[in-house]
Amino acid sequence: MAKKPTQDATPAPLALEADLRIGAAPALRDSLLAALEAGKAVQLDGAAVAQVDTAALQVLAAFSRDARAASVPVAWLGASDTLRRGVTVLGLNALIELPAPAGVN
Repeated sequence: MAKKPTQDATPAPLALEADLRIGAAPALRDSLLAALEAGKAVQLDGAAVAQVDTAALQVLAAFSRDARAASVPVAWLGASDTLRRGVTVLGLNALIELPAPAGVN
């Protein structure tokens, strides 16, 4: 018989879609809001992001701000070069706090 997940179980990482442009922003917002409302630490995986635009980055920035205000820890498991460039171009590094690229200390 399979075990039921406990309330204290860490939620599965939220893998971001490869295409994070304006069409994906509403679904991204809904997923992030649900994770935030759970009130538990959130793990994001942005390694697969191949396309990103300002709309999706605004959603990620708002989520990061709201998570910080609610004292909900956010950890990034990975971030693609595309995602990193978008965050940097918009000057959102301090807000979104992506992990250092592999091989960088």
